[in-house]
Amino acid sequence: MSQAAAQYPRAAGCQGAAAAAPTILSRLKHATRVRHAALEQRLPLLDPRLSSTAYRDCVRGFFGYYGPLEARLRSLPWWEALGFDYQPRRKTPRLLHDLHALGHDSTAVGALPLCQALPALATPGQLLGCLYVIEGATLGGRIIGRHLEASLGFTAERGAAFFSGYGAATGPLWQAFGEFLRLRAADNDEAEIISGAAQTFDTLACWLYPPLPLDTK
Repeated sequence: MSQAAAQYPRAAGCQGAAAAAPTILSRLKHATRVRHAALEQRLPLLDPRLSSTAYRDCVRGFFGYYGPLEARLRSLPWWEALGFDYQPRRKTPRLLHDLHALGHDSTAVGALPLCQALPALATPGQLLGCLYVIEGATLGGRIIGRHLEASLGFTAERGAAFFSGYGAATGPLWQAFGEFLRLRAADNDEAEIISGAAQTFDTLACWLYPPLPLDTK
C-alpha cells in the first residue's frame, strides 16, 4: 500500500458502495488525489532513513501549521449548526506534547514560526473540506506512528502523540466523521467542500515546503 493510500483511506464499508455510487469521501479523495500525492511524496516520515532530527523538524512544521489553523477553526460560527464537536479532536495539544518530549521548553515552542497563509474557510462547506483533510491525516497517521516506534522508538507517550491519533478510538471516530460528512454534504455545495480540502492541502504544502523565489535577474 502506498503512503498516499494509507494516509487518507476510505471509511470502512464505503468501498463496495462507491462502486455503484461514489460517496462524498470517495469524491473528495478523487478530487484531491494530485495534491495529496504531491505532498506525501515530499514528506520523509515513512523513509527508512528518517533521523530523529528530521522527525523533530517535521513536528515543528506541523505545529506551526495546526496551531494557527485550529485557532481559526475555533473562531468559526458554524459548529453548532453543523452539530460537530471538534474540541476533543484538536491536534495542537498533541503536537505540543511531542515538542516537549523532543526537548523543546516553553520558550523554544513560543519562538517557533507560525503559518499565516491559511485556508480561507469562508463557508461551512469549506470547513467540511478542511476537516476531511485533517481527520483523514489523523487516521493515516497511525501507520506513521507504528513506523516511528519501530525505527526511532517514539511512542504516543514519548514524542509521537500526534501520529498516534486517538488511539484505539481512531477508526470509530473516522467512521463517525464519515457519516457526519455524508449527512452535512447534502446541505452544502460540494464545490465548496472540495475547495476547502484543496486549500488545506495547498496551504499545508506551501508552509512545509515554501516555493523557491523566482530569479528576477
